[in-house]
Amino acid sequence: MSRSLSLGCLLALAAAAALTPLHTRSATAKRATEIDWQTSPLDLDLRGMNGERYLFHCPPGKPLPSRVIGSGPYTDDSSICSAAVHAGAIGAKDGGDVTIEIRPGEAQYAASERNYIRSTAYERPWSGSFVVLRKDTAATP
Repeated sequence: MSRSLSLGCLLALAAAAALTPLHTRSATAKRATEIDWQTSPLDLDLRGMNGERYLFHCPPGKPLPSRVIGSGPYTDDSSICSAAVHAGAIGAKDGGDVTIEIRPGEAQYAASERNYIRSTAYERPWSGSFVVLRKDTAATP
């Protein structure tokens, strides 16, 4: 086995361990995984993990309206941080922790304007979705 393949496998295992669903973590291990404004659930290979909830930390930054498809649920190729701003869960200026729940795909996704972000519609079926959870519902499995 090549050295680069071994390193790649180790990095993939470490990334998977960091993305443990919230309800399987102990009360003391609920630390948010740091992501950037480009990151989507599809980038993190979360498609099909329906019903699982994940906690992420978005740094202060600038939303990418072109990367927000839908109005909640969002397509799983949407930016998690930008969708969180659109949903009102965090502010772009300060960033913050956001919890998402993975959902199955939808037949279509509607556009809307919320929190100064205009999301994009997608009028065909898409295979994976996610929703941004409000802080008062994020902690319950």
